[in-house]
Amino acid sequence: MPNHVVVVGSGLAGYGVLRELRKLSPDAKLTLVTLDEGHFYSKPALSTAFAKGKTGDTLVTMQAERMAAQLQFDLREKCAAETIDRRARTLLTSGGAIGYDKLILALGADPVQPQIGGGAAQQALAVNTLDQYRSFREALPDGARVLIMGAGLVGTEFANDLAGAGYKPRVVDMLGHPLAQLVPGGVGEMVRDALAAMGVEWHLGRKVVTIDHAAGGFKAVLDDNSEIEAEAMLSAVGLRPHTRLAQQAGIETGRGIKVNSTGLTSDPHIYAIGDCAEYPQGLAAYVTPIMAAARAIAASALGTPTEIRFPVLSVQVKTSAYPIVLLPAPAGVAGTWEKEADDARGLKFLFRDMEGTVRGYVLTCERSNERVELDRMLTNDLG
Repeated sequence: MPNHVVVVGSGLAGYGVLRELRKLSPDAKLTLVTLDEGHFYSKPALSTAFAKGKTGDTLVTMQAERMAAQLQFDLREKCAAETIDRRARTLLTSGGAIGYDKLILALGADPVQPQIGGGAAQQALAVNTLDQYRSFREALPDGARVLIMGAGLVGTEFANDLAGAGYKPRVVDMLGHPLAQLVPGGVGEMVRDALAAMGVEWHLGRKVVTIDHAAGGFKAVLDDNSEIEAEAMLSAVGLRPHTRLAQQAGIETGRGIKVNSTGLTSDPHIYAIGDCAEYPQGLAAYVTPIMAAARAIAASALGTPTEIRFPVLSVQVKTSAYPIVLLPAPAGVAGTWEKEADDARGLKFLFRDMEGTVRGYVLTCERSNERVELDRMLTNDLG
């Protein structure tokens, strides 16, 4: 049994593994190192918070001090993890050195910075944390026009949320329809039209070239020389797993921090979980895989190596204007999307690989209720 387990990061992954550690070991010494205040909140709720009238404070479901008391860990808030001394098993932080027996990295992911010219390009905000949401909301005038760069999952959900709260989203994306990397064109077009009816203005197949200051806000010029004026900007072009701390320590990384089937990195005393981790089957950045990984990694860190068993990783897209549930097509797997149904209950698409095996699905509107049946089928078919 390790004497001291240190967790870096206070998102769902960090708190998820702390909960599991405490369940398994009432007496283990636990420490949480977090760059922010460490309050517990739901990150998926950030992209539905405007329409619900949520502020940064009301999104918090439990204060950090209460979490620390409940789970009995040493809280090191507003503390930056700077370096890992693997030989000495010590985490060097802005608040001093912390020795560990096992270290669990729950570092999350960093917003990708788009390469855009102009004097105001760097003022586009990303909203991936509670503090970023608070800053974005406080700076946003009522009814503002909001330039959203990116029509993937985050950009589309924010467009839906902002339109529902009375703002005027202007969405730019290089691809031909919203959610283009997740759903077939027929579904993307329905999302586009449903959000357009709410007031979302789409600029698809386009990219932002420059952003400059303009009277009362910003002016973006697109690659077709068209212009968009807005009072605020949101960058939603993607996230990149945070790997710097691991890389500097000589831990193996790829797209994320590489881990084996138990969540262990190339260092036998260090684990990684959540958005920063690259599992044998790839990245798995949603809630369901995080909770599955937390259970296994906690047991492994406490001395019982346990394989992570991911369930079917379906996702609910938070677009109230056009509800969607989907299981993304596996990365690198060749296949095709096939329409199975299109009626008053909604659309149903299945993704079949080259051998005809169903590997993914998209369900919309009332057909979202078929999710449980499909998940059960896929779990049985794919083991």
